Amino acid sequence: MTKSLLQQVMLKSVSRKSTILDADALIEKIKSGYVVNRGPKFQTKKTFAPSTIAYSHGECPRYWYLAFDGATFEDNADAYGAANMTAGTLSHGRIQDAMMNAGVAKIYRDDDNQPTTEFKIRYDDPPIFGYGDAMLDWEGEEIVGEIKTMLNEGFEYRKNSMKPKTGHLIQLLIYMKILGKKKGVLIYENKNNHELLVLPIEVDDYYRQWIDATFQWMREVRKAWVDRTLPTKNYRANSKICKTCPIKAACDEAGTGVIKIKSMEGLIETL
Repeated sequence: MTKSLLQQVMLKSVSRKSTILDADALIEKIKSGYVVNRGPKFQTKKTFAPSTIAYSHGECPRYWYLAFDGATFEDNADAYGAANMTAGTLSHGRIQDAMMNAGVAKIYRDDDNQPTTEFKIRYDDPPIFGYGDAMLDWEGEEIVGEIKTMLNEGFEYRKNSMKPKTGHLIQLLIYMKILGKKKGVLIYENKNNHELLVLPIEVDDYYRQWIDATFQWMREVRKAWVDRTLPTKNYRANSKICKTCPIKAACDEAGTGVIKIKSMEGLIETL
């Protein structure tokens, strides 16, 4: 049977380097746009960030000491990594809008007086600042909600095991402790198809011991900074944590250190 002209056009391959433009060159230009504003930047951290604790360099006491001093932070994300983070932020907003539309979350106001489910969380000892994703209003009870997005492989593992990522759980438990809430939920979204997974978290003696130890670790790290006693390095220079640390250069220049403080990772494994 003779194909129609439309079918023939649809089946025709196109050249990546046509007379219109160089497709590869255009891709590189777009990728450069993802990272154009992500260069080195000097920052001084005032507080611990719950989203960073128990994750990569956030487990390192030396990182926090130098971050409190102030350092030049290098953004290690490539173009696709930056795009992935942007996609996650946009997904958060979409899910939060859905929660507001469904009437299952408390509504706050952001700095521009726009409605949002996001709210600020502060604590003094140790100094902590973060943003909670949502406070669910579920059958008359307030439940702390934290949203995370991940690719299909990671999502399916969480779905089959019903186990949250350690860093995600620590972040949620920090919020729950500060807010005095015993119940929370981790809300995972599959980036591939937008499927949702909810993992309910309720504080028990184990979680209480774990999070109390985490707070004590932050206090110890903060005291080391106040006392000007630089922690020693807990990792080899070629470790993944050191290679991807945003203030690796500052750490290399800071000296050997004078006090030994366990990493958060090691602390968690002992409980």
